[in-house]
Amino acid sequence: MIGKTGGIGQALAKWLTERGIGVVGFARAPEDADYEFDVTWPSSDIERVISQAYQRHGAFDAWINLAGADILQEPVRSWSYEKRLKLLWETDVLGTIRCSRAALPYLTPDGCIINVGWDEAFEGHRGAAGELYATAKAAVIAYSLSLAKTLGAAPRVYVACPGWVTTRWAETLSSHRQQQVAKYIPGATWQTPDMMASLIGSLVVGRHVIASGTVHQISSPAR
Repeated sequence: MIGKTGGIGQALAKWLTERGIGVVGFARAPEDADYEFDVTWPSSDIERVISQAYQRHGAFDAWINLAGADILQEPVRSWSYEKRLKLLWETDVLGTIRCSRAALPYLTPDGCIINVGWDEAFEGHRGAAGELYATAKAAVIAYSLSLAKTLGAAPRVYVACPGWVTTRWAETLSSHRQQQVAKYIPGATWQTPDMMASLIGSLVVGRHVIASGTVHQISSPAR
């Protein structure tokens, strides 16, 4: 799991381990037995660390790309438009592609890759942050669709497309501001990391849960 130390990553690791599923974590600030890892590293370094993890743990049943750039908190929030776009592109887009390609040789035949998009990626959201985030996440979804067609029936490829989640950024907002943001959310309800963990975890264990606006299953017919 890439991005294990984030809010969704921690919730998902807990969800999986509670069900007896082993979790191999990769993070910039690793904890316990996790691997030090940065999705912006050169592909050769990414491949090296994933290979090391495979040699120790064996083939992966699922590869989950959760790492993403935070452009909503300072100091990144004050960066120029193009600098924030470059960060998103390097982390969310290229990072997802590099890691997915590097992990493919080490997946079990019936394994899966799970990437993270955004439920407003193709609808758009006003403001600079919305423009930037939608651009990056639309690219992730498009890549995942194409990868699924390349791979055929297996490994499976999924994209989890959360809406507004109560991450560290959300916790910095006043209750009034959270209520304002909620007006743009279907059902006017924030999603929680635990909700996303349950949905993504269900994909890992084979229950193909599809929740409108939250998780999309992406697959292609067998050749």
